[in-house]
Amino acid sequence: MHQRKQLIIAAAKVCFSRSGFHGASMADISAESGLGAGQIYRYFSSKELLVSETVKVIAADWRIFLQNKLTQQPRVQDIIVRDSAFWQDWSLQDQCLLLEMYSEASRNDAIRDILANEEQQLVATLDNLLQQRSPEMTAETRLNKIHFLLLLIDGAANRTFADNDLNQRELERISAILTRHLLF
Repeated sequence: MHQRKQLIIAAAKVCFSRSGFHGASMADISAESGLGAGQIYRYFSSKELLVSETVKVIAADWRIFLQNKLTQQPRVQDIIVRDSAFWQDWSLQDQCLLLEMYSEASRNDAIRDILANEEQQLVATLDNLLQQRSPEMTAETRLNKIHFLLLLIDGAANRTFADNDLNQRELERISAILTRHLLF
């Protein structure tokens, strides 16, 4: 049963990355998964439920990705440059899904709640890490640094994944400024 759900979610991710949550149909997901529509509805009673479950998977993967990358203390430049080692494990499909998920969260409270829950877990993990590395830092300063870093990552993800014409020199200038002021 779990394997079948994972197969359906994997097919949904492919379809949603291509056509968006609203553009992909259950017929598309059925064709991608190789399962009949009835089989899909046995596991997910509605497309809305399938979208929600898919977002849970994407959001958890995003949180784990960020936890892994941020514990390695990346350079700011690596965060804002799309082709850096920081982003190499986040596929084009995942990039499309991330943007679609954020877009959907702007109009769907359930999706927004899923993202908020994952972000709370990520902030708690990063706060623990930062507290261990810099015990003299106040809780407020730690949280401000974490939230700024997450804003930077979200902005980089939204901007660099969608804009192929970014000026590399400008990215380097911004990176130099942020590196001087952001010690994570």
